[in-house]
Amino acid sequence: MNKVLDILDSMEEIRQKAAENPDEYSVDHTIRLCSAIVAQAYGYQSRTDWTNALKKLPESRYAQRLSENRFHI
Repeated sequence: MNKVLDILDSMEEIRQKAAENPDEYSVDHTIRLCSAIVAQAYGYQSRTDWTNALKKLPESRYAQRLSENRFHI
């Protein structure tokens, strides 16, 4: 299976599990799981690694929200 299909397959499995067990999969949790799959596929070892990279890019929406104090933890 190629890299993109593997990522999509993993994300679809999370979607299926969320549908089967919605009490165990909040929106935030589900999105963080999907983010982790994508980040790992592209070489990031942790959430801290890729969020630190985004903080350094003023054009990123992540950095913009931080600078405007509109960031939800």
